Amino acid sequence: MAYSSGSSSDNHTVLATRNRDNDLCACRYPKISVERMSMSDKNPARRFHSCVDSLVEMAAEKCKYFKWIDDELTPHYKNAFNNLKYELKLMKDSSYVARLERRVALLENLNAEAIAAKEIVDGELAMAVEEKKQLRGELKFMRLKFRIAMMFLVLLAVVLMMQKPKVVGYIWLGLRDWA
Repeated sequence: MAYSSGSSSDNHTVLATRNRDNDLCACRYPKISVERMSMSDKNPARRFHSCVDSLVEMAAEKCKYFKWIDDELTPHYKNAFNNLKYELKLMKDSSYVARLERRVALLENLNAEAIAAKEIVDGELAMAVEEKKQLRGELKFMRLKFRIAMMFLVLLAVVLMMQKPKVVGYIWLGLRDWA
């Protein structure tokens, strides 16, 4: 295994938090290195050790400890791995697209149901508005009839009061033959 003094800028994945090697970085105490896996096209699935702080963006000085664990893959295996990685990405993308298409179909169905419900509500609202107009018209007519009846009663009371008291008494008593 080769030792390299430099940090890798390639894509990688953290696999473990402790180094089982005796060759640890000396930049901090406790001496901790992390096992990572490179996912770059140049070194696909190749494990390496680096300092636990090597990827800290805010560190004043980044630790340079770096050591490959695995040997480099042959070009055939690199290509095979990269092709599989590409196919996996396509599968994930197509799976994501399929999920999005299902969500779109679901949303379209929900939208169609909402439109149908809105049409029903709009129809019922139009009927309620028409019924309200009709009831207002009937109420207006009933108020007019009530006013006319009240005016008639007031007029009748005035006319009767102007008649002889005898006539008024008979009418109030319900006697019709008052001659």
